[in-house]
Amino acid sequence: MKQVFANPEGVLRQRWQAAFPEAVALALPWSEQFAPRLTADTLVWLACPGNLDTVRDTLAKVLAAGSRVVVMSATPSEAQAFEVLNAGAAGYCHLEAAPEQLREIALVVGHGGLWMPPGLLQRLLALSLRTAPAPSTQPPAALEELTAREREVAAQVALGASNSEIADALGITGRTVKAHLTAIFAKLGVRDRVQLALAMRGAAELNATS
Repeated sequence: MKQVFANPEGVLRQRWQAAFPEAVALALPWSEQFAPRLTADTLVWLACPGNLDTVRDTLAKVLAAGSRVVVMSATPSEAQAFEVLNAGAAGYCHLEAAPEQLREIALVVGHGGLWMPPGLLQRLLALSLRTAPAPSTQPPAALEELTAREREVAAQVALGASNSEIADALGITGRTVKAHLTAIFAKLGVRDRVQLALAMRGAAELNATS
């Protein structure tokens, strides 16, 4: 997947280049320079240094062109996150996200998943369970394929924990957490942490009523 970083300066910051050496930068606001770069295989990282008014038009045009978007905010907030995700963005993160996290976000989004700050996960789960209270998004048998450690990691995700928080809680490394999540996603057929958390919550509700 091609990585394009759009920001007011039109420059590729060091941390972005460290994450994706082949990435390119484009200058905001929207102009004709964007069109040749936008394909279905392009992920546009849209830097939002202030309020969304500075990027709202560009966000809409990039999405209309068929590319995926991750909005990077200098001042993240729940209201802003829900607005951009509702508008069609595939992810929302801090403008100063570390290269390792940027690569993780790109992996999730590249596989069709959704990325958001861990703090927003609980609110989204609550909303999803109220509007679509299905007993479980996965059959119980699929959950039984997880190892004991994978179930512990999955349970932490259902609580809204970040990778670092999971690592601290279980006494393992962040790299090990990522390895477990990769295995869990494959076994359960989920694309991101939101779907995994919903599957875990749904299974818990099913067990409670059985």
